[in-house]
Amino acid sequence: MEYRFLGNTGIKVSVIGIGNYLNGDAPDKKEKMVQIVKKAYSLGINFFDTAESYGFGEAELLYGEAFKELGIPRQELVVSSKIFWAISPFVPSINKVNSIGLSRKHIIEGVKASLKRLQLDYLDIVFCHRFDEDTPLEETIKAFNDLIQQGLIHYWGTSEWSCGQIFEAREICAKLNLIPPVCEQPQYNMMVRERFEVEYGRLFDKYRMGSTVWSPLCAGVLTGKYNSGTFPVGSRLHEYKDNPLLKRIFDTYFADDKKEKLLKVLNALSELANKIGCTQSQLAMAWVLANRDVSTAITSATSLEQLDDIVKSLDVIKKITPEINKEIDEILGNKPQLGIDYKAYLPNKSVRRDQIIIKNQYCNI
Repeated sequence: MEYRFLGNTGIKVSVIGIGNYLNGDAPDKKEKMVQIVKKAYSLGINFFDTAESYGFGEAELLYGEAFKELGIPRQELVVSSKIFWAISPFVPSINKVNSIGLSRKHIIEGVKASLKRLQLDYLDIVFCHRFDEDTPLEETIKAFNDLIQQGLIHYWGTSEWSCGQIFEAREICAKLNLIPPVCEQPQYNMMVRERFEVEYGRLFDKYRMGSTVWSPLCAGVLTGKYNSGTFPVGSRLHEYKDNPLLKRIFDTYFADDKKEKLLKVLNALSELANKIGCTQSQLAMAWVLANRDVSTAITSATSLEQLDDIVKSLDVIKKITPEINKEIDEILGNKPQLGIDYKAYLPNKSVRRDQIIIKNQYCNI
């Protein structure tokens, strides 16, 4: 396993992390969670991510039971959770109006509730699951600062915030001498790359912000299981019609006006993976991990075999040479352009992914 510093901090995280969004509703969920955590830990994974909204508390309960049963020393784990939705936004309750958002009340009560479910004394990182337009940003920052001072959390971060929102938060922190966010948790994969590679570039360069990217396999789209355009029984998208979140994924990638182009891309990626001697999943994960700005990529697994397969992607990173990266860009056709197009004047101008590093420049234990 490779470990990287989480941005400009001294904490080290495994480059592959585990999230338990999917496992919250799985059959025999407690037993499966124990098996997944045990296997992940044995593979060197130390970063475990969850949220108060995952199963609305149930996912945190499952992690708590698994950590307790396995008896893993707390100092060997880096555990993060996210605060914003303590109740379902689809089932509003007039009596729980303060259970959504980033008010001081919800942040402090939410973190304490998460700790109780996780059976932990502290969390390593707590993310603001989204930006709260209704709460003064200064109030949110002060609440996290107080939780750090109390020893209930070590660091705080953001998730799916814009670059401007993060810069604004850091300005407030500098002005009031408060602890700034140390990392962002955005989506990043072969299909979704514009914000990470372009918008956040200045944050990574100026502040060395960390990143705990989610959905590196694009909700399973990049695994190869959908390359024929069908959804096998047992796959996530097999039940997409009954789930609004899965329906959104279907509409984004498999709608009639997008499906043909997508399948062409997926099958070309499969051929490239065969060419360099790996699975399509490993190619997609290695491509994400090869980016110098990624601290850790959060994946999930429903079987131990899936975990073994994805960890083997570490051996594929060295195969993402500039030549292979160029082939991938040609297949995807979505390489972002940084700033003004200077191509006519500087034809050799690079973009962020052309600055890939194979070995992390900060830490490789």
